[in-house]
Parts: sequence; C-alpha cells; structure tokens
Amino acid sequence: MIGILGLNHKTASIDVRDKFSIAPDKIIPTAEYLMQHSEITGIVIIATCNRTEIYYSRHTDCTSRSRAHMLKKVHEVLDISEDYSDYFYHYSKADAIKHLFTVISGVDSMVIGENQIVNQIKNAYLTATEANLTDAVLMRMFQKAFECSKRVRSETEIQKGATSIGYVANDLCEKEATDFKNSKVLIIGAGETGVLSLQNLKHRGVKHISITNRTNEKALEVANNLEANPILFANFHEHLSSVDIIITATNAGKYLISKEDVEKALHDRDNKKQWYIDLSVPRNIDKNINSLGAVKLFSVDDLQKIVDSHSEKRALSVDGATIIIDELVSDSIAWLNSRSLRPVINSITNNLQELSAKELNEYKNNLTPELAKEIEKYTNLLTQKCIRSFIRNLKDVTKNGESTKSLDSIEQLFKFDS
Repeated sequence: MIGILGLNHKTASIDVRDKFSIAPDKIIPTAEYLMQHSEITGIVIIATCNRTEIYYSRHTDCTSRSRAHMLKKVHEVLDISEDYSDYFYHYSKADAIKHLFTVISGVDSMVIGENQIVNQIKNAYLTATEANLTDAVLMRMFQKAFECSKRVRSETEIQKGATSIGYVANDLCEKEATDFKNSKVLIIGAGETGVLSLQNLKHRGVKHISITNRTNEKALEVANNLEANPILFANFHEHLSSVDIIITATNAGKYLISKEDVEKALHDRDNKKQWYIDLSVPRNIDKNINSLGAVKLFSVDDLQKIVDSHSEKRALSVDGATIIIDELVSDSIAWLNSRSLRPVINSITNNLQELSAKELNEYKNNLTPELAKEIEKYTNLLTQKCIRSFIRNLKDVTKNGESTKSLDSIEQLFKFDS
C-alpha cells in the first residue's frame, strides 16, 4: 500500500519547517536510512520551501502504527530530539494518492496553480528512481501524478495570475518600494526560483538587477542570458549597501546574511530603506534584522496575504481540477486493488497447473504417445478454463480487490497437498 507522511505551510510555521528541511545532498542518505529501518519497499522524498513529504509503499496497510514508526525514524535521522509529531499529517491508500495529485496540480500550494512544484516533484521522483529507491507501486502513482498535473493545467485556468512564490515576492516589492522600476535589486541564488524572480522583475520594468550564486559560473550564465549584472558569491556582502531589494533563494541551509551584515549596509547607505525577501527554507537571512528600523524582512510565510488575493481569481478552477483529480484517483485505486489479488491469482494458477501436471504424469506411462498428447491438450484446456472461472469469481467477490477481508481464506482453498 502507499502512504505519505509530511508537513507543509498549512500545518507548520517556517520555524518548524526549517528543522525538517532536507538539503538536496541529504535526500538519498535520509531515504536510505528510512528504508533500512522501516518495513517499506519504496520511498520518494519531496523537500521544498513549503513542504517536506515522504511518500512510501509497503506490502501491508499503512496504519497508525506505521505512521508512529516513520515519525520516530524521521526525528532520528534528522537528529531532532523534541517531538514535532503534531505538525505532521499522514495519509494512506486513496487519501495519499489524492494528496499527491492535489499537490502536483498546484491545488495544495501556497500559490494556487504555481508550476514550480511540477519540476520539484519530477526531480524528487527521478532522484529516488535513479537510486533504486522506488518500486512498481510508487512508479505507477508518480507517472499517474504527472498525467494528472498535465490535464489540470491544460483543461482548467488554474495557472492564471501568480504562478510562483517569486512572482508574489515581486508583487510585494512593487507595492512597498516607492520607485520600484528604478530600485536596485540583488538576487542571491540562480536556481529555478531565483531565475523566475529575475525574469518577472525584468517583465515589470526593473532596470538594475544583479545576481550571485554559490557556483559563480551559474550566476554568469544566468546573467548573460537574462541581461543582469553577475556578482562573485564571495563578494556579495560588499554590494549589500548599494542595493534596495535583496532576494534570497538558495539551498544553503544556513544564514547567508547576518544582522551585523545588514547593520553595516545600513550605515554605509545612511539608513536608506531596504527590503529583504527570504524565499529559502531553511532561512538565508537572520530574522533579527527586523529590529533594525530602516529594514523590512519578509519570509515565505509573510507572503500569505498576497497569495490569498491571487487565490480568489482561481477558486473556480479548483473545482474543475478536483473533478480530474478524483477521476484519476479512482483509476489508480482500481489498479492498486487489482495488485492485491495477484498473490491469490498466482496461487490459483500455480496450484491448479501443478495438480493437473502431477495427475497427468501418473497416467502417461500407461498411454500411447498419441493418446497422451491428446489428453494433455484436453487437460490443459480444462485447467485454463477453471482458472479463468475462479479468477473471474474472485474479482466479483472482492469487487476487483476493493474488499480483501476474505483473501486469506480464498488462498487457503487453492493450496493442495503435494
């Protein structure tokens, strides 16, 4: 069965999400640890600024006991002693599949309809698959999820308006800064979020944009492609005093800008107003800079009010998306249920074939080759007919695997003494 354990922007503040954020280079070790210490057969970990979610599959149902065990192991592998269980949600089977489809379609995002989540989930799935951490169940569910996302985005208007957290951050800056188009902006991080922010700023008419990245070559490449000013990562602190808006979007996992850095920048610019937008989880900017008078700091969670105003524009699209999601969840559950019948079907098939072959062998020695061949042909046809009939009845009795209470008893009926 499939299960999901996670927390997101709805269940946990950024301070809690910080603790359970998993850096890209820690995803595989974390997944392997959970695989080794839990009775699971596959795992995919999705870690973004708004959510940390662990999708897993196991041979048996994902019960409250498995939830408690997984929670314990997540705390252990991340070396967190305090209990944060109350911030986590846990879904299984249909609820888990629906959650995955809802997330990838942008319905569960802070920015409804945002499209960054699609690539984030694709990358998480590919990372797990390349590391041999996924099984047939997870592979099927994630392929179905990609189909769901494509249909929702093509058949509804869910992507109208803001489609990324960077877009929302730029909305905020435009409202805050008095001369926004002439403001000097520094973007720290040349990943997807940073690039989208840069593109949107240029679309809004902002003329002075600089970008830096831990990999200087990446910053130079983005700057050349989008006509921005590249800055060496080692030197970006020297430029803080010369810019009005600073946007951070990295996976550094630590503070890149301290309170002391900002105090120095304010001193050098004679306390001229500055805006800091931290789009990273864990945070990149010391939250204590909010105590400095000429500074305004906004984190991911602070963007919620703007997000809500955009969400109203796409509320009707969510209803259409839900119809598509429910349809594909039903398809997935039907497939998942049919898999639960496979052991019994194999038992019926193998045991009847073995019984037929055993009984036939006892009579072959007393028959002519021609007669033995004819009897074998007839016996195989009769056996296959019985097998098909039993399997058809099995699917009817269990509603194609939806009701599995009687499976053990049915399997016992088709075990014969050797």
